[in-house]
Formats: sequence, structure tokens, C-alpha cells
Amino acid sequence: MEDGSYPIDTSLQRLLAVKKITHGDLLEIRGLLRGDSVIDWSKLHFRSIPAVNEFLRVFMCDPDNVRDMERILRVHRASVDYLSAVLELEVPSVLAHPHRIQNLFLYASSPGKHRTKACTLLKVMYVINHLEARQLLFNLPISERELFSRVEKRVSKTVMRMVELGFAVEEYVASQKTKESLVTKVLSKREGTAAQVFDRIRFRIIVSQKKQLLPVLFHLKRHLFPFPCVIPGESSNNIEPFQDLVYEAFGMRVEETTVMPASMRSNEFSHRDYKVINFIADIPLRVQDIIERSNLMMLSRFGNTVFIPTEFQIFDTASHFLNESGPAAHSHYKGRQVSEVISRLYAGKQDGEEEDQSD
Repeated sequence: MEDGSYPIDTSLQRLLAVKKITHGDLLEIRGLLRGDSVIDWSKLHFRSIPAVNEFLRVFMCDPDNVRDMERILRVHRASVDYLSAVLELEVPSVLAHPHRIQNLFLYASSPGKHRTKACTLLKVMYVINHLEARQLLFNLPISERELFSRVEKRVSKTVMRMVELGFAVEEYVASQKTKESLVTKVLSKREGTAAQVFDRIRFRIIVSQKKQLLPVLFHLKRHLFPFPCVIPGESSNNIEPFQDLVYEAFGMRVEETTVMPASMRSNEFSHRDYKVINFIADIPLRVQDIIERSNLMMLSRFGNTVFIPTEFQIFDTASHFLNESGPAAHSHYKGRQVSEVISRLYAGKQDGEEEDQSD
């Protein structure tokens, strides 16, 4: 792919409510599909301050809110200190003392001597922000049910907006894993622990045709979660290769490596014929109202936003129909999973040992 913007037909312009999709947009979607980590990125793709501000707003950070920007500056200072004191890396003055924080994103997107260090600084800021958001979440007086309800409202609002724009959304379903399902999942995965269950809340979106899959992903990353919030190693796409999805959606030919990164997730219980775009993203939720309502302003040092891991399953109608009508059906998946659980739980049974038949 060459750097630049790609024209899209008028019907797709109406769907996306934009005039062009950029090279950076395609790279972000490719990273989403592959489960790449933003920590491994070597550059960003912002072209203007308004584009950075749009990104910050999706991150639930308002560039026009003084408290929000003061929070970013605190994270920035902590990140500069980390790079200097722990890694002993020199941070150029234009990055350590930027005229405005948005400039960091532009430096990280522009060829030049500051791009690598700007990317490095933003990566550390991202990690520190997420760690402090986790501390905030652990200390909030809020139930899991209310958090999930807020996530569902935010996702539903985004999907309803897609429908209003003309996206051919055939089905939209929100669900939560039951307690029994969570127990089965943890027991079935040899490397699994309860802390590693990311997909406790799940959203399924089915569109009428494959050519609408990429526009849906584009809209979600623009309006629901920023691209760094996709959890690395938790993505899968076996509906079509990325370059084919791009051609279906935009009529463009792009080059794509045939080798997927080692982080590409595969579910050992899914049938080989099961087709899905599946990923998990940290949905940013603003919780300032909870902090203020609970008179816990001391928590605001951790910011006003928490992140809730959320699973997304995206299908086209034909793929979903084949999934549910053959060996890839969910009932067969659950059967394989339950068989593995029984096998693991009985691993210590001795040969010839009889089961206890007493009441």
C-alpha cells in the first residue's frame, strides 16, 4: 500500500459519513484483524490536530476539558521520568516539553529524527494510563452489572448510529457469559485462569454481505474504541484475508503478507469451517459521575476513564448461516469443550478405578 488516501464510492461515503479512508485507517484495521500490539508499532498516521482530537475523544478524553488535559500532562510527565530514570533514554525537549500534547502524535506520524522517540513516549503513556485506569476500576464503588450495562449502552448507541447511516446490519445481539459458561471455559483451557477470561460481555454484529465487514470495523474503531485498545493476541479472522476484504469493500488491491503473526488466536474447540471476525477490545468508559457521586475525588488522580474488555463477533449473513447449519454449529463447539473439561477433571483417575455409585 502506498501512503495516501483512497477514494470510496458515494454509497460507501454515505455509510461511513467520511470522504476518504486513509492508509493509516487500513493499517489500523489490519492490526485489529491480526491482533497486533500497538507497542510494536514504529509509527502512527495522524495528519492534523483535529484528527488527534478525534482520537482522544474516542479514548474518552475531551481536548476541551481542562481537567482531562491536565490528566494527560501528568501521564506524560510520568512517562518522561520513566524513560529518563529507568531506561536512561534522552527525551528531546520538543517531546519532553511540547507546546501542546497533540504534537506528540504528529511527531510520531511524521518522518524525521523525532518519530521513533515520540512513538516510544506515547507507548509508555499508553501503558501508564491503562495501569492507572485499572487501579481506578478496582477502587470504584460500582457493580459489575452496572459496568456491563454502561458498556452495552455505549455499544448499542454506536450500532444504532450505524443503522441510521445505512449500514446493512441484519442482526445485533448483546450477551454475557453465564457463571456456568465461565467455569467451563476456565477448566477447558490448559493455560487459562479466571483472570484471563476477557470475553465476559460479547456483541455479535451480522451484516448482509462481506463487502460491509470492513466498513463496520472502520466505524467501530472511529467511534467506539481507539485502535490501541484491541487486546493483542485475541483476534482471529478466517472469513477472508485482509486484502480480499479491502477489495470487497473499496475495490482496491493492496499487498498483504501471507504469514500471520504468532499472536493470531485460534480456538481449539472451534471447527475448521467456523467463519468469523473475532476480537476483544478494551471499551473506554467515563466514570467521573461515579467518582463525584461517591465523594471519592482522591480517585481522580487515576483519571476519569476505565477500560472494560469486550468481545466482538462480526459475520456476514452467509458465513453465519453456514456456521449454524453444519459441523461448526455452537452446540458442537460446546460439546467438544465439555468433553475436554471432563477429560481434564478425570485426569487423576487410576486404571480400573470404579466410580462411586453410592447415593
